[in-house]
Amino acid sequence: MMERRSFLKKLVGSALLAAAPVQALASQTGVASRTADDERLFTETRLMMGTFVTLTVSGAEASRAAEAMHSAFTAMAQAEALLTRFSGASALGQLNSGGLLRDVPAELSDVVQASLLIHGQTGGAFDPTVLPVMEVLAGGHVQRSELEEARELVGMGRVRIDGRDVRFERGGMRMSLDAIAKGYIADLAVKNLHASGLADFLVNAGGDIVARGTKAGRPWKVAVENPGRYQGRTEYLAVCSLSDRAMATSGDYESAARGVRHLVDPLARGVRPLQSATVLAPTAMEADALATALCVMTEPLAFIESMPHTACLLVMADGTVRTSSRWA
Repeated sequence: MMERRSFLKKLVGSALLAAAPVQALASQTGVASRTADDERLFTETRLMMGTFVTLTVSGAEASRAAEAMHSAFTAMAQAEALLTRFSGASALGQLNSGGLLRDVPAELSDVVQASLLIHGQTGGAFDPTVLPVMEVLAGGHVQRSELEEARELVGMGRVRIDGRDVRFERGGMRMSLDAIAKGYIADLAVKNLHASGLADFLVNAGGDIVARGTKAGRPWKVAVENPGRYQGRTEYLAVCSLSDRAMATSGDYESAARGVRHLVDPLARGVRPLQSATVLAPTAMEADALATALCVMTEPLAFIESMPHTACLLVMADGTVRTSSRWA
């Protein structure tokens, strides 16, 4: 697990645009804007989850697109308010402070259950309870004894769901859902846009990307950014056609560029982490969590080959690039 950063960028038309392009920034007020290259392509961007979230709709009437995007953003904001760890009033904040939360909202229950599943699938490489270790490392001047105490609090196996209650079996445990909640919220936007009758759209939640249908009859295009961009290597590692699936990238090279590293192996095996991992999966939540886990796994490529309907592009610790057999 890690403090994760996502580095996917959206391609609109033939130009590579950042996740928060100029015309998207202009629409932060919540007014959907029509892009210059296609009169039936509408986009809206809002600042959420500490990043820019952009919804792009193709082939719909302007009023219908605007209404659908407004509904999706509303649902996303409501879920974010429940799942953020930065507010003591959120459902997750209450669980972290008390160690027990009764009658948990469905959103938190869904993400915790998914976390337990992926924790098991990855052999513990994905573990949201690593938050105490992240907090110690973020403080600087780390004392070994303090770090060892924090590691004693890590263990998704000590998280229990009893009906509608969630509890920690050990006092002091805390969870960060940063590496899965953003994907869950992106998938929530997809559900809302579908419910509004839309079939062709792209959700870009700060690099957790879900594509449905096409852009004017053509697949959506996304590019994977080079972790070496801080050393001047700005070429993209790959450009993929994306339709009816999700993509997410995890890594800590932006943190490393600032002279710190926040990759944390929950199992404390001394793994030399990857520079980045990009995952293609059916849902953004799965891609989000798996990309995080791959960064600290001993055999990430072999693991992804064992997971149906998934693929990956890995930038190894030494800078070499490897892809799985199903990588598009």
